[in-house]
Amino acid sequence: MRYRLRFDRRFMRQIESLPGDLRSVARRLVGSLAEQPRPAQAKELDGHPTYFRIWLPRTHRLVYQILDDEQAVDLLYIGPKPPDLYEQLGLGRRSD
Repeated sequence: MRYRLRFDRRFMRQIESLPGDLRSVARRLVGSLAEQPRPAQAKELDGHPTYFRIWLPRTHRLVYQILDDEQAVDLLYIGPKPPDLYEQLGLGRRSD
């Protein structure tokens, strides 16, 4: 079952700003999420079911959400990981 990949212009600019060798790796990885949105290297974010991250070379990250009921993958961020990345995305650790 194939998933739709959804992203905005900001995400496209993030991919285009990656170094050339990393850009090609990122494009292949993003494209493969349509067939397998939960690859072995993906990790679900603590306290945020449906949100995942994949480590990329050079301390870069790909963050996305899987919406199984819509058969969609929302691509949220790809690029270097700043210390507060998850907070910027509204996915910081919850202090229950």
